Amino acid sequence: MLHKRFVVMSVFAAVGLAIASAAPSQAQDRGQRGGGPGGAGGDAQGRGGRGAAPDPVEKAVQIKPDLYYVPGAGANAVIRVTPDGLILIDTKNPSPKIAAALVAQIKTISNLPVKYVFNTHHHPDHTGNNQTFVAQGATVIGLEKMKQLMTTDQRTKEIAGPPTQTFAKDYTLKFGGATVEAHFYGASHTGGDTVVYLPDKRFVMVSDTIPVANPTPGIGFGGNGGSAVQVPALLDSILKLDWDVALAGRGEPMTRAQVQAYRAKWETFMTRVKDAIAKGATKDTLAAQVKQDDLGWTFNPAFFGNLYDELQSNPNGEPRL
Repeated sequence: MLHKRFVVMSVFAAVGLAIASAAPSQAQDRGQRGGGPGGAGGDAQGRGGRGAAPDPVEKAVQIKPDLYYVPGAGANAVIRVTPDGLILIDTKNPSPKIAAALVAQIKTISNLPVKYVFNTHHHPDHTGNNQTFVAQGATVIGLEKMKQLMTTDQRTKEIAGPPTQTFAKDYTLKFGGATVEAHFYGASHTGGDTVVYLPDKRFVMVSDTIPVANPTPGIGFGGNGGSAVQVPALLDSILKLDWDVALAGRGEPMTRAQVQAYRAKWETFMTRVKDAIAKGATKDTLAAQVKQDDLGWTFNPAFFGNLYDELQSNPNGEPRL
């Protein structure tokens, strides 16, 4: 039954991507994609932005045995069950009501306590209820850069429960017979993007490095520390891992083929950008000289200006913290 359910979920996810690509939202048409003017961060749905999503916490969904996710009210939260306690990835938008609803959904899975929390980046829809689990005895684990962004960003510096266990680039947790790897493969949505990989489950949490709910990638330039040129190498690193199910910050589980298709879009896009610059495009004219509508993307002129500058300093897209 689980295999059949996942196939159905993957089909719906693919349909959702096609619909989203065909019909960008009005907010996206107003130029709020690609981090917004000056790299303000967030997106048309508030993801990674102000932290006040209207959607409720939804029911927990099983991905594989001892592996679940809870959609709604912010980013997807992932629960890995072990005999010694639970491992949680991301904690949704800050709100006592949301925190209580998330705890309630976790209780439908297991009565064991959450022992470890991983944050995939600093935005409030991913870190908002860390303190709820800290108060219950959990340890929050995060990239050093992610913690720095969380404690300095105006949207998150007042949120309690920043990581107390930090790492510079890679981290491995062994707990209750489970292994959890956290990796920085490059910046994209933020400068602290973290990929969380569960090798024994062949599962990878890619968070907002891959958009599902919105067609245009959310690249958080400016204070978010995000990057466009680092995205292709980041995706290559994800695809080198041994997994068959991936999950983004929003939306349903993805197949390897879906992630490969997204990587191919970036290859096409970056080739066009570099070709345009080679033919004389300037920072001010680049947006008008790069075709993107066939990719379903609506990056705004400010995004292209930031991308132009980034290519001057990091033309090969090397991962940089």
